[in-house]
Amino acid sequence: MQIKFPKENLQKAITVLSKVTQNKTSSNLPGAIYITTKNNKVEMQGNDFDLGIRITVDAEIIEEGTLVVASRYFQELVRKMPGSDIELHNPEGSHNLVIKSGSSEFNLVTMSEDDFSLVEQIHDENHLMIDGDELKSLIDLTNYAAATDDDRPIFSGALLEAEDTVVTMVATDTHRMAVKRTSVEEAVASPLRLVIPTKTLQEVSRLLPTDTPTMVRIVWNRTQIVFIFDTIYMISRIIEGTYPDYEKVVPSQFDASAILNRREFAGAVDRVSLLAKDISYNVIRYDWEDGQVVLSSSNSEIGMAKEELLCEFKGAPFTISFNGRYISDILRHSTGERIHLYLKDNGPVVIRQDDTSHYTYVVTPVRTN
Repeated sequence: MQIKFPKENLQKAITVLSKVTQNKTSSNLPGAIYITTKNNKVEMQGNDFDLGIRITVDAEIIEEGTLVVASRYFQELVRKMPGSDIELHNPEGSHNLVIKSGSSEFNLVTMSEDDFSLVEQIHDENHLMIDGDELKSLIDLTNYAAATDDDRPIFSGALLEAEDTVVTMVATDTHRMAVKRTSVEEAVASPLRLVIPTKTLQEVSRLLPTDTPTMVRIVWNRTQIVFIFDTIYMISRIIEGTYPDYEKVVPSQFDASAILNRREFAGAVDRVSLLAKDISYNVIRYDWEDGQVVLSSSNSEIGMAKEELLCEFKGAPFTISFNGRYISDILRHSTGERIHLYLKDNGPVVIRQDDTSHYTYVVTPVRTN
């Protein structure tokens, strides 16, 4: 094999594959990148079984072939090469990859291509077409609410639902939940309901172009889901199990409501969190009353914090406590001037935004003595 790449193209491809090729525990070959020529294009793959990525790269193919190389040193060498073009040469029958750029030349030992499990191609009887910006919004506004441990695997991913032209994504760790809906132009032929690992969704969000309009084709079967966009084909396992009925979590009635300035609220939560009583729960007390809310926290070894914020409050005054991090997270993922809270005495709070339609965030209260 002999291929000549614009350095920028090769670096972009390696960056796309970087997360799956860094996994040295579950990958079929530790940190391996698979490179082959196909239909006058270069195809590169990384696969750690949970997630596989295939990308097509523009390059000058001088001699066709296939090779597998360890990603760690390959990635570093490509990044540090001096020239604007990089040539890869793996002579037939050789186990060495020669990398040339400008006045630099390096040799890397190749790996057996027979030991690499190729990224699987699945059929697309079921598919969904969605705008890339809309998909990124679905992910970014929900994925952070999923559980960060694997004690209950079903909550370590996000639920993706699609029926007719409505697409919904939901994530929860059972203490808080984020729900985002959007619409697509083309109705799905058959309903979609499956749970996708947060790692997969983080990668989709990371790799989606933000400077050009992009349509994403989503394909799935009983055990896998595929995201196809730009020159990228990404396949992931799905999480088995039954996702709870999230609609039952959102209260239908409330005792009070409040509207706050988002920036002022975020600043107050951040400051009061510094002296939270129990850092693992980050408990902040909220005393709601007409025209204002008082945020407070205390720590017997450090001291206490209290802030008063003006707000538009409707309802009878009451006191409730929430995990400060859960409130801080939604404010960090919000835009616009105002934030809307719908409150229940000793019940969950529902938080919505001015400028993000069809988005709901729910947080359960913390019981305090």
